[in-house]
Amino acid sequence: VSNLTDHGMEVQAAIDAPRSFADGTTLALERGHAPGLAADLGALGHRVTVPDQPLGGAQAILIGDDGVLRGGSDPRKDGCALGY
Repeated sequence: VSNLTDHGMEVQAAIDAPRSFADGTTLALERGHAPGLAADLGALGHRVTVPDQPLGGAQAILIGDDGVLRGGSDPRKDGCALGY
């Protein structure tokens, strides 16, 4: 949702973007974030991991101001976005 509202991304690009997830004292970063980000965050005192598995999955449909449905489906998981 942040990618859509804060960064103005289209639904598929927002779903495709690498994710991060704070879990207690650890920050998990998916592969695909900017080079050096994990090291920079570590230098600030964060404990950072890069998991082997994807962080979550998503399918979404947005209704544009023009009434057109725009869907996106996460390549990390099986699924599809359907709407009518």
